[in-house]
Amino acid sequence: MADDAPDWESALLSGGPADGVRVRLRGRPGLVQVTYPCEVEGPRDGMRATAVYVYRRDGRSPGELRYGYDPAAP
Repeated sequence: MADDAPDWESALLSGGPADGVRVRLRGRPGLVQVTYPCEVEGPRDGMRATAVYVYRRDGRSPGELRYGYDPAAP
């Protein structure tokens, strides 16, 4: 990995199921996905299901890096 990669920074997730959680990110991505495993009744061939929640970078916060929950994201 190149040494010129940006440093890790802390970001706060706001709203939704991960409200108040802090994550460490590189490169300030526009989106962060939070996933939770779901139980599957009678799974077939190792099938799994995962609930996906999307958080978008909030550029309105002048200080701390924040991501807000996007309930409309698929």
